[in-house]
Amino acid sequence: MVAETEFDSLSLTEQLVLLAVADAHRNDETPAQTHEVRRTCRDRLADLEGDVVGTVTEADVMRSLYRLEDEGIVEEKPVDDRSPTGKGRPRYALSEPPEEVYEGVSDRLL
Repeated sequence: MVAETEFDSLSLTEQLVLLAVADAHRNDETPAQTHEVRRTCRDRLADLEGDVVGTVTEADVMRSLYRLEDEGIVEEKPVDDRSPTGKGRPRYALSEPPEEVYEGVSDRLL
């Protein structure tokens, strides 16, 4: 179970990325690739009033996913399909129940 203090230590951008992974889980679209997470972040930001986070770049998403993985909140899943160069895009899924994410993130992002 994720303690509320773990979410409090996350930046708003990291919480936004976490919400995007939770949304993918809720929509049965996990594991999610980074470009899918970024698109969900942009969609969520468009629905919010005011400038809560600003622009979220792919680099922001990657940094946030790495931090969330280090915290044990999301996990990288093995890539089944590989590109011709042998590199697959990483995919991420929640390690915790999505309800805890929705309850624990900042109300400014909901």
